[in-house]
Formats: sequence, structure tokens, C-alpha cells
Amino acid sequence: MLRPWHYSLVLDKESPHSIHQQLTDHFRTMIEGGSWLGGSALPSSRDIAQRLGINRKTVSRVYEELSALGLIYTQPKRGTFVAETVLANTAAPAASHHSTSTPLPQADNTRYSIHQLIQKVCVHHIRRVALHMHKLRPQDYDVTGLFNLKHMLANLLAHERRYLISPERIACGAWPTLQTALIQSLNLGTKYLLVDTVVNTALEHYLKKHGITVLRLPEIASHQAQRFIEQVEKYCINYPVAAVWCDSTRIINPQDVEAEQSLLSQKLADYGLLLIDDQRNALPEVQGHTPLAAKYARSYLLGSLYGDFCDRFNLSYFASNLGLSNDFIEALDEQQQQSALLNMLAQSELIKRGEYKKLLTTIHRFLQQS
Repeated sequence: MLRPWHYSLVLDKESPHSIHQQLTDHFRTMIEGGSWLGGSALPSSRDIAQRLGINRKTVSRVYEELSALGLIYTQPKRGTFVAETVLANTAAPAASHHSTSTPLPQADNTRYSIHQLIQKVCVHHIRRVALHMHKLRPQDYDVTGLFNLKHMLANLLAHERRYLISPERIACGAWPTLQTALIQSLNLGTKYLLVDTVVNTALEHYLKKHGITVLRLPEIASHQAQRFIEQVEKYCINYPVAAVWCDSTRIINPQDVEAEQSLLSQKLADYGLLLIDDQRNALPEVQGHTPLAAKYARSYLLGSLYGDFCDRFNLSYFASNLGLSNDFIEALDEQQQQSALLNMLAQSELIKRGEYKKLLTTIHRFLQQS
């Protein structure tokens, strides 16, 4: 059984905090943060004391305190384990030592359940690759994301979305990083960017902060491609519009995909518009049909392996028919993608082992039942 606690724990004997407090804080951080799964076996107090060179009674007191908080439990003749319900029960402040089950307030139970589901699948791989990170060389990853992951994403897009694109035209990583790189590389000059409802207020503010003039399209009901085209044409006639940021799957009627994609592509081409097709909120397998970006040459496709259901293990990707510009790569490099490397490695492990699709199927089934 993998017991990673001793890889990440370093006691600071110069710290103003006692050894007992340091050890308690470390265990609480690892358990409450979800780094150690419910049911995981913990080492004995004797083992910890020997490895760290501390008094066994100190470790025993730490275990007693964690047990009182409901974070761990002990089974006679078997050992000590992380509590199964710890993610739902560990929001209580440190002072509440007598409360053993204070549930986290959850505004969105579906999002939280999927968060747990993805976390449980991913965390083993994150631990696994963390132990081998020292073997990585600089050439094993680059500013546009992990080399192998880009190739696997290209295969995934080809099989799931029928979107054929070279791995060299894909960047992957955390969405805030990709968002910043994309916006800094747009270079619209004095021309305008049209946005629909997929661009929220925070993103619109961020665009304006970077000197991009934004025009928001009026609210349009789903699957009203003709109405959308009319509005785009109206703005293009009256303003110097250079690009459109939208979610084409919300616009196009799934019953008439081919015809409406052709119609929308033609209109975008008539005005020479860049399409930023933002489909991060949809699971690839749920999505189904070929994205508009596969048919329109001047386009970017924004997507995510898990949609917007999981912030912690989310992995976004940016695919461009135009290739990755030097401006984009430079902006991405400024964001130091290395900070997301561990998460990207874990995702590549899931895809490589064929577990990602099984996970997607489970998430899809869960959503249908919710």
C-alpha cells in the first residue's frame, strides 16, 4: 500500500510551533485537503516516531487528537486509517475539537459529488507521478503543456469529436493560464470583440482590462442559429468587429448540425471574423457532434476534459486551426505552466491507461440520474 506521508513531511526544529503542532497540522492538511483518501492506511505511531526521530508519545497524542476530530479511526489488530467521510466532515475550525461531523456547506451537490468522484480517481496517479518527478527532464515538457498529453488530447478529439488537429496546435493546462495567454495574444488592435453569454462578467472585465473593446450580443435562446447570425451581421455592419467569442453548440440545433454549421461558417467568413468557440462547459462525450472549429479555418476551440464540474482537477485545452502564434507561446511562457505540471501528468496517466473514458461514462450516468 502506498503511504506517501513521509515524502512530504519535514519537521522544522527551529519553528516556534511544537513538533506535536507541526505533525497535527500536516496530517490535517493532507486529510482535509483530500490528498489522502478515505480508507487509506496510515503508518503506526512507532513507525512515524522512528522515521522522524521523535518521541512515540507525541505521535500517539496526535493520533488521539485526529481521532477525536473524526479524521482517522483505529481498528484493533489492523491499524489506523483515514476516515471515509472526511471530505464531507472536515470543515469545522480547529477550536471545535468536540465536533466530529460538521458537513461542508454545498451550494451545488452535483458539482461536489463529481469533485469527489474525479478526485478519488486522480489522486492515486498524482501520488504516483509525484514520486517520479525528479526523473523529469526539461525537454519532457514545454510552455504549451506536456508533450504526451497533447498527443493524447489530439487522439481524443479525433475519436470523440471527429476534430482532426495536429498535437503541435494544442496547448493544455489550467484555464486561468490559457485564458491569460489567449487574451494577451489576440491583438485585435482598434477592432471589436463580440461576445455571447458564455463570456461572464468577470471574463468581460478581464478582456476590457487588457484593452479589448467588447460588444455583448443580446440574449438569444438556445438553438437559434439564424437569430444569432442576424445579430452578428447587424454588429458587423455598424462596428469594426474582428472576432466572435461564443459557444457554437448552444447556438446550433443538434437536429440540423450540418446545414447550420455551414451557414454560420459562411457568415463568419464573409466578414473575416476569428471564431473563439468556447466549449469548456461540456463533457466531450456528452457533446457528440463535430465542433464548428473543425469546419471553419479561422478558429480557436476551447475545451475541458471534465467540463466545468471540477475546479481542482480540471484540465483545459486550446486548439487552433491557425497554429500557436509566437505571441500566444510567449504569453503562456510568462505564466509558468510548470506549476500545473503535476496535475497534467495525472491527467495524461488517466488517458493513457484508458481510465478517462470510463470516468466520463460514470460522470455522464451520474448527471442523468441527478
